[in-house]
Amino acid sequence: MHEPTYRELTQSEIAIAQELRALMIREMGGGTNDPDIAHPMWRQYYDEFYRSRMAQDRAALFLAEVDERPIGVAAVYMLTNHRSEIFGFLSAYVSNVWVEPQWRRRGIASRLTRMAVEWARQHGCEVIRLRSSKMGRPVYAGLGFVESDEMELRLS
Repeated sequence: MHEPTYRELTQSEIAIAQELRALMIREMGGGTNDPDIAHPMWRQYYDEFYRSRMAQDRAALFLAEVDERPIGVAAVYMLTNHRSEIFGFLSAYVSNVWVEPQWRRRGIASRLTRMAVEWARQHGCEVIRLRSSKMGRPVYAGLGFVESDEMELRLS
């Protein structure tokens, strides 16, 4: 079995990350949550979201692959909010970190996340945020992520 290689995706390769995101959603839903049925336009929105931000150098997608077959993905994008617009406090958000089950526990998610963190560092970000599944928490804690004082109110 070959070792994974890692690289940043181009705008023309967004569909690769998109497909891995679909696999992630299906897995998180226990195989019953198909994003193409639940949200028929999501692929178009995903493409527009990342394509526009990548064109402005405000987002990046990272890929792990074995023998040119995608096995893992991570995304990072710069946030736009009052802190960035008023005070110039740049922050980033890591998203879509996922590795195929048979490739887990080999450091692939950590390496992809480190690539996203380094991208944010190189773009002047002072903080990086993310949401984590229970399974992902040890990965992110191992990279230095800590729980913050943010709160959330669900409206639906």
